[in-house]
Amino acid sequence: MNLAQGIAEALQKEATLTPEEAGVYWSQGGADVPSEELSYPGGAGQPQRLRLYRGGAEGAPVLLYIHGGGWVGGSIELHDYSARGLAAGACANVVSISYRFAPAHPFPAGLEDCLAAARWIESEGAALGLTGPLVIGGASAGGNLAAAAALRSDPGRFAGLLIFYGVLGCDFDSDSYTRYRDGPGLTRARMMELFGHYDPKGRAASEPLITPVLSDDLGRLPDTAIIAAEHDVLLDDNRAFAEALRAAGVRTDYHVEPGVTHGFINRGRLVPATDAAIARACAFLAGIGTKETTA
Repeated sequence: MNLAQGIAEALQKEATLTPEEAGVYWSQGGADVPSEELSYPGGAGQPQRLRLYRGGAEGAPVLLYIHGGGWVGGSIELHDYSARGLAAGACANVVSISYRFAPAHPFPAGLEDCLAAARWIESEGAALGLTGPLVIGGASAGGNLAAAAALRSDPGRFAGLLIFYGVLGCDFDSDSYTRYRDGPGLTRARMMELFGHYDPKGRAASEPLITPVLSDDLGRLPDTAIIAAEHDVLLDDNRAFAEALRAAGVRTDYHVEPGVTHGFINRGRLVPATDAAIARACAFLAGIGTKETTA
């Protein structure tokens, strides 16, 4: 298997870190962007943390960024590297949110929190200088939640959709699920376990808000960028979603980053390919800002 520079070292390091240690370790390096800690009322009215990264002036694109973690974990801290990179590289303002986790809070709790965060930006954003076009995005399960939130929203609410190696389908017998069933990194068995936590009623095969590739209404989605990892059980999910979007008439930029594994977008401390992928995503975000300005 041809792994990109730093991937093997990153996988070894990841295996030694607690979630708290990982948040500290992987946040080192990268772009220097001012940030502030805030909160928003979640889908059930509960307070939820968010971190605002100010990479742009008023009127710059605003990215509602949803971290990964299989719907059961992850954190703002673990996605700090990519959030700062996106804010700096796209001159955007990034709102990185927390949300409720399964299994204590299965579908649709996390999704309802993401929609609540969008409402918070729409109602409170002007006072914070967050007046630019609103883009929604995320990594892994965060990409799933971003796509589902866009499907639940009226067309035009979001100016763009940005996904890093999203959980977008549930075909555990796909080629990539078979080829990478034992990793490196994320495994088939772990993904099946995570679906069980998030979707305990087993609705994934028929519910597009759990499995977005199943939607027959993808044409309502905004311009989309998908950045997948080559060595990932989710690779075919991302390819299938990109193909379905294009078939539905959605302008879609689909890219497979060679040699990397699931989770690489926050491993820039060791993996140079991370910054190249973030730069690609930044071009997408900056293009949305330009399009809105000239429209």
